[in-house]
Amino acid sequence: MIRRVRKNLTFTLFLGLSLVTYLSSLSPVYAFNETELRTNDYYISHQSNDPFYSKHGIDPSVLIHVREVVLSGRERTVGQDSKVLVLVHGSTFPGSVAFDVDVGNASLMRYLARSGWDTFALDLEGYGGSTRPTSMDAPSAFPNDEAPGRTDVTVENLSRVVDFVRELRGVDKVHLLGWSFGATLETPLYTIQHSDKVAKLVLFGANYQGWGRSKEEVAKRVDSYNNAKYVLGNPASIERWAGLGTKSEFVEPRIFDAYRKAHRASDPKSGELAGTVRAPRGRHVDLELKEPHFEAAKITVPTLVIRGEFDTFAKRDDNKALFDSLGGERNEFVEIPGAGHFLHFEKTNSQFYSALLEFLNRKQQ
Repeated sequence: MIRRVRKNLTFTLFLGLSLVTYLSSLSPVYAFNETELRTNDYYISHQSNDPFYSKHGIDPSVLIHVREVVLSGRERTVGQDSKVLVLVHGSTFPGSVAFDVDVGNASLMRYLARSGWDTFALDLEGYGGSTRPTSMDAPSAFPNDEAPGRTDVTVENLSRVVDFVRELRGVDKVHLLGWSFGATLETPLYTIQHSDKVAKLVLFGANYQGWGRSKEEVAKRVDSYNNAKYVLGNPASIERWAGLGTKSEFVEPRIFDAYRKAHRASDPKSGELAGTVRAPRGRHVDLELKEPHFEAAKITVPTLVIRGEFDTFAKRDDNKALFDSLGGERNEFVEIPGAGHFLHFEKTNSQFYSALLEFLNRKQQ
């Protein structure tokens, strides 16, 4: 069992709820196949506000890749229930890798889609199938440029995608889920700016208060990030996962292998970079510059703060401080025992999924 805390209420949630319970609550007007999933990949045109483009007189037209997973036929009725979810990835994974590795129930998108949700995951600029700025292809040619993909750029990416999804599905509000950096930067910042477009918010594996580094250390790190332009992630190694609390025994080897293959495939230059994968450093810069990273009291929509017990990025005291600082009254805090930062890739992911789905499905009062 897991322990769940709501504002003004504490109780214990027992796992093992039947998926049929969730599906039966949908009451769709049209029949749909409960086993057939439909995957759509959209490439949305967008005018980037990254200063790189204006500085060098380059056309700022970019494409943002969005993956959708939904039950076949359900897309015709999902707007009536407002069961539409947009997911935002972390620092190195694009959204399609973070949330749709279809091995061993590791795809959060497919789990939620089978439960009646229409799920959309975007790749922020510089990741996956979205446009990468030229400074990521040739960083040495732009030595005086800042690292691309700062938060003002990525929040605009999210804003563009939310408006696309709202129009596509005919809903006024979407539900938002951010993981790791996505829970620390884009989803809370967007929700504060556009609460009228967000029904509920899930902050999964968030870091709220930062690291408490000295000004000198922060300045050193920011300079390093700006000089490098991007970070090289190594999908071949599980040591980084272990450093974030996901111990090797938490993950099935076939799931990690599938993730590794998908992550490498997400960067067309991975082959020439010895199997590593690029991710823009702009978000890392912003993670250093402001602590706390957002004003939690300004988040007034119902919010779930959820973490794994051993997560070293989303530490317990930090996440409790985040939960306690939230505005509104319908917020929840959940901790999954025996889990780390990569919950949906871990053997205990069914507990994470059940807690998440109960929060999303609960009717607002």
